Amino acid sequence: MHVLFLDNTDMVEASVKKLGEHLIQISGAEVNLSGFHLLNDAGIVFGKYDGFKTLYKENEDSYILSNDGSVYVEPVEPEPMPVPEPTLDEVKEAKVAEMNKAQQDAIQSGVDVTLSNGSVEHFSLTDHDQTSLVGLQTQVTSGEENIPWHTSDETKHCKFYSNADMAKITATAMAFVTWHITYFRDLRIYIRSLESKEEVGRVTYGTGIPEAYQSEPLKAMLAQKS
Repeated sequence: MHVLFLDNTDMVEASVKKLGEHLIQISGAEVNLSGFHLLNDAGIVFGKYDGFKTLYKENEDSYILSNDGSVYVEPVEPEPMPVPEPTLDEVKEAKVAEMNKAQQDAIQSGVDVTLSNGSVEHFSLTDHDQTSLVGLQTQVTSGEENIPWHTSDETKHCKFYSNADMAKITATAMAFVTWHITYFRDLRIYIRSLESKEEVGRVTYGTGIPEAYQSEPLKAMLAQKS
């Protein structure tokens, strides 16, 4: 396209694109703020843009002129909203939720049981497994032999266990579950008694619980472990 800037007598070749009523983009020519006309191949003017004398914005390979004095203003990124500081109670409840998940993970990971022949087998304790064990306790009490265990692990076959072994499995598993439930309940009370976020932050699953926050069942279990 032939462009004649008003401070020059020679035409230049450039690309001109109207972006709006007050904005025109010019590519392929040096920045000129004198206004300009567009000419056809015969040199006849077919567009007059005398008022486009303000540099609105300069790009790498083009620039934009305005005819109303406006210039481009880089948008300002809004300030991020401040994240409210959690209260001590909120920190405590977040820690309780974290410890509850740790308790559930510990239980479901299961427990090792030493059987009557001296071998050690691992038994997962998902919700399904725990429900099954409750039912198996009845079979143990009734004196049944060859009691089947249906593990929740779909890659393993069902297996028969003797009455003595199933008694060990159910007793060990139930004691394991009871320990974690009791420990977590006392740990929860202890966490909610703490007076600073720093104290709460130092709590992990397995943290020792001060005696003042230990229930009688937990004390008895700890005594058995020692």
